[in-house]
Amino acid sequence: MIFKNLIKAGFVKKVPIDIIRAKSLIKSSEQALNTAKIIPIKEETLKTIFRELYESLRQYCEALGYSKRYKFLNHESITSFLNEILEKREISLKFDRYRKLRNGINYYGNDIEISTVKEALREIPLLINKLKKINNKI
Repeated sequence: MIFKNLIKAGFVKKVPIDIIRAKSLIKSSEQALNTAKIIPIKEETLKTIFRELYESLRQYCEALGYSKRYKFLNHESITSFLNEILEKREISLKFDRYRKLRNGINYYGNDIEISTVKEALREIPLLINKLKKINNKI
């Protein structure tokens, strides 16, 4: 989707830069990531671990949005923001993949493979670290 169309459609709002909110989201992102890392990997914890990992990535992206004057009203808008505004196509594709997996878990009761969770445990911290390099004001 073209980001400017998401703004016109009301899925993204232009807001004043909000560093306080961005820092709060980063703190929450770090907490979610740390929580995901300490949960034992067992069949019954896979969905919880994955949700926390996705939440961590989403919150970090939202923090970047507030630092760039955007508030996202849906998760698909974050994909477009990553791709078009930050010009991070690879990260946007990975975010969207994780978004779809998380939606499958949350809304359709899908299961998730242990290999996918282990991959996310490795990859999501790396994605967040790449995003940290974009804006070190927050």
